[in-house]
Amino acid sequence: MLLVRKMHLHYGPIALACLLIVGGGIWQFLVGPKDSAVSGSSLAGLVVGSIAAGIILFELLLWPRKRLRKYKLGRTKFWVAYHLWLGLACGPLAFIHSGFRFGGTFSTILMVLLMLVLGSGVFGWAMQLVIPRWMLGNLPQETIPSQIDDVSLLSALESRQMLTVALGTKPPNTGKLVVLEDQLAALKAGSSLPSMSLAQDTPQLDKSNAIVVGAMQRRDPQRVSIVQEMAGDLTPGDRLEIWKQYTLVIEPFLLKNIVASSSQSSKRSPVRTLQMTQDWFKNLQDSCSPCVSPILDALQATVEQRLQFDAQKMAHAWLHRWIAFHAGISILLGVLLVVHIIQSLRYM
Repeated sequence: MLLVRKMHLHYGPIALACLLIVGGGIWQFLVGPKDSAVSGSSLAGLVVGSIAAGIILFELLLWPRKRLRKYKLGRTKFWVAYHLWLGLACGPLAFIHSGFRFGGTFSTILMVLLMLVLGSGVFGWAMQLVIPRWMLGNLPQETIPSQIDDVSLLSALESRQMLTVALGTKPPNTGKLVVLEDQLAALKAGSSLPSMSLAQDTPQLDKSNAIVVGAMQRRDPQRVSIVQEMAGDLTPGDRLEIWKQYTLVIEPFLLKNIVASSSQSSKRSPVRTLQMTQDWFKNLQDSCSPCVSPILDALQATVEQRLQFDAQKMAHAWLHRWIAFHAGISILLGVLLVVHIIQSLRYM
């Protein structure tokens, strides 16, 4: 996003990177001595290599700079711009320094590590450009990642309340629901969710207003009023089938990552993808009376919201976890670079 919206921030770093690459290449290959092979031991090679090493060390300073924000060491957007373009310039400068030869084993390892650092950096940059736009266009139900399980818990509570109003008490022999009162109390108190246990057929639900700070409000009185109007048209078979499928399929999917048994069953859930969800609810609709459509549509919307939450979690994983790999090999490259400098000084 930064590159697209604020391109003017990158003009300086781009110009500096191009100047270093072109100037270093001209000095090494055109102005350098003609009577010896181009190598990193020439004056031009040493200078270009020193510049590349300095850039690598500068790149590594981005992490401690984030830890030292209070000292106002420059604005983050400028650090990121120079981090990006000078980092990309490091690859050509390293090849210019080596005379476009990999050299021995140690030098080859350094070059491979440098390519991995540059590749992972470009990958992360591309992810930061693509994923936020994709999430904005494809995940309208996006919420705060750390509160996904809390919002899903409230969705399960709301769905139970809706079914209880529309269908009446849960019939026996349709599976067991999970006790959610303790989890709701813990959520309202701001503490972590305790482990859940199985309840008897019909738990007593807490109908108080429960809103997760920073996330969307989950209660929807209109849905309750709709099912109240439709309740008289439902048959006993409809009530039995919907409660059964909700208990065995829908709620375990909503409560995955909250209940251990639900997490295991979600891997085999018939609603684990959007297409499977649409087909499954269509088959459920065909097996019930037409009048249950408002209830099933509301349940399907809840399941599809959970699917969007799962996609959001995956997107955030792609968006952030690459940093661990990028930072790890960058530190390894920095350590080996120091060893390379020490070895080079011994041979001089």
